[in-house]
Amino acid sequence: MVERMDLFHLPFYKKEAFTGSDRGLRFWIGKTELPAEEEGGTGETRLRAVVWPEPFSLKHTEDEKKKSKDFPFSEEGLDQAYEWIMGEGRELILS
Repeated sequence: MVERMDLFHLPFYKKEAFTGSDRGLRFWIGKTELPAEEEGGTGETRLRAVVWPEPFSLKHTEDEKKKSKDFPFSEEGLDQAYEWIMGEGRELILS
């Protein structure tokens, strides 16, 4: 079982994404930039979590089988992403 302590700290996600799996569930956590609402504005940096069923990689899984949710780009957001993946995200994919 994946524990919260298995996920890297926030600085890791500034440059890389994290992938993992747990009992039939695969997941991806990475940085995403939300588009600016107005021309010349700056986009917001968020953490995005994506879940999908095994056995294939993210790239080789149909989009209809994937679910995602965005969180604040912070340690608290990473905690929220973990909770979503292991709770609601798991239920969305494996139920």
